[in-house]
Amino acid sequence: MKKLLKTALLLSSLVMYSVVPRAIAKDDDNPRKITIGLIATTTAEDTQKRWQPVIDDFAKYTKMEVRTVVSTNYNEILAGLKSNTIQVAWLSSKIALEAVEDNQSTVFAQMVKKDGSRGYNSVLITPAKSPIKSLEDILSNKGVYSFYDGDKNSTSGYLVPAYYAFAKNKVEPDRLFKSIVVGNHKKNLQAVINGQVDVATNNTEELDRLKKESPEQFGKVRVIWSSPLIPNDPLLYRKDLPAASKARIEEFFVTYGKSKNPASQPEVLQNILDLSGFQHSTDAQLKPIADLTMFGLLRSNMYDTRLSTAQKQKAFEDITARFGKLSMSLEMARLR
Repeated sequence: MKKLLKTALLLSSLVMYSVVPRAIAKDDDNPRKITIGLIATTTAEDTQKRWQPVIDDFAKYTKMEVRTVVSTNYNEILAGLKSNTIQVAWLSSKIALEAVEDNQSTVFAQMVKKDGSRGYNSVLITPAKSPIKSLEDILSNKGVYSFYDGDKNSTSGYLVPAYYAFAKNKVEPDRLFKSIVVGNHKKNLQAVINGQVDVATNNTEELDRLKKESPEQFGKVRVIWSSPLIPNDPLLYRKDLPAASKARIEEFFVTYGKSKNPASQPEVLQNILDLSGFQHSTDAQLKPIADLTMFGLLRSNMYDTRLSTAQKQKAFEDITARFGKLSMSLEMARLR
């Protein structure tokens, strides 16, 4: 019996020593190159310039060769993340939801502002000299004003105002404004400053940056409506990255801007979006956005005159089933 026990222990030891090195080797088999995708809320050149010091520090910290893809087309970054031509990305919450839904990528960090806030607000803005003083002024004057909306993949530029400013007031933008142009944060802001449009969407991040960098231009803008708090944008990585790589990437971002990370450059973070750093996060931070997205789809379905009653009912069932499954997955992430 003792002989059998010794033999079993010996075999167990041999198995352990033969398996563990392979497991470690797999985690240590980190990619030598990695691509980071960044959404550009202003221009690709401006975003690249603001982020480049962080990218350089990331390369030194992780000992990887880093390539960046910067685009004002959010779908381009999403497509890269899905096709594995991009492994780490900064996305708006709305487009991040799509990345998470296909189960290939996951949220690992969230931006934190210099003042410690974990969110920002969508706003409607007008020229400071405009007679428009409130959202009510717009709602009571249908067909009078021009409007610059945001990209449909933008959380603060489109999704949030579509729900809180318009849907909750039971009005559709295309029935409210005399004309609509789809722009982005930079284009919308510039149009308001130049007096080329009556109303436009934007957010408090862009306005804070404008106030800091160009107070005179900021004085030409008036905020007439502000939304409830929107969770700060997430950072995501692909789930199929080696565990050791994911740990190193996450470690870099959540310590960046803090004394424990010698590579930190706090002033660089402030130059991006007035950030103090990043904090650990999960897919659960996207739950409010999932609820808004579902509402937006249901709303579009309801007003789609091309669909029959039966088709609308089928679309309603598909949308609610899809988001029921997604919401459950996001809630589960909260427990991890």
